[in-house]
Amino acid sequence: MNEVPWSAFTGLWLARLPWALLATAILAISAWVRGSVSGSGVAGGVVVGLIFYLAGGWSLWSLLAVFFVSSSLVGIPAKRLRPQLEHRHQRGARRSWQQAAANTAPMVVASLALPWAQLSGNPVLVNTLLVAICAGFAAAASDTWAGEIGVLSRHSPRLLWGLRKAEAGQSGGVSWLGILGALAGALAMSVTGFLTGLGVMAFLVATSWGFLSSLLDSLLGATVQALYVNSEGQWTEKPHDPQGNPHTLVRGWRWINNDVVNLVSVAMAVTGAGVSAVVIGSPL
Repeated sequence: MNEVPWSAFTGLWLARLPWALLATAILAISAWVRGSVSGSGVAGGVVVGLIFYLAGGWSLWSLLAVFFVSSSLVGIPAKRLRPQLEHRHQRGARRSWQQAAANTAPMVVASLALPWAQLSGNPVLVNTLLVAICAGFAAAASDTWAGEIGVLSRHSPRLLWGLRKAEAGQSGGVSWLGILGALAGALAMSVTGFLTGLGVMAFLVATSWGFLSSLLDSLLGATVQALYVNSEGQWTEKPHDPQGNPHTLVRGWRWINNDVVNLVSVAMAVTGAGVSAVVIGSPL
């Protein structure tokens, strides 16, 4: 394998920097204006966006853009239900930097290795990283779309573990409408990857791992993610009320919140898709 000179990295990143700044700033500001992200979410999104664009150019950054834009659009029909659920969820409707990190950290790690793989002339490694990144976004979109679409179901969701009935919006609850939303989210990101240069086999791998990770997310949400009950007997993901009084833990472990579950499920998709690409061998 040829050694990669630092000058090659510098030239590549400097050439992409102006476009990275422009594209990421437009995406972050538009998301903030729409109310999709908080101030910290804007900062986190800018950092993540710059990394993706500098590492992989327009094709890699487009995965991030399609994920955030599509997630905002697919949530519009459920907007009327948010006031009933936001006070129960760990975080509100605006994405924070923690949520951005939980949904993208595994892909950021893979993208940081991408320039080195490209400049080293290793097509199999490059393809493996691209498939893994696409699968990570498929996982993130699958989970997001499942939640935004599933909450519209007229039937009560059921916990994936034990199939007990759950309330709408409760972590770990699944419905047929939500499952279809999860599959649609994974397909949307895999189609984006296909349109930016990935092959048919990569499309199938990313879709499969993205969808499977959404099911894992629901399973973890129904078993180990912390769920509390407030003084009024209502479920909530928040460990304390606004005055700092602790809520009663009724399920899971306190240190496992929704961000941890999202991080684990997305990491599984990235790892699983990467291993699948290596096992299959030739560029997908």
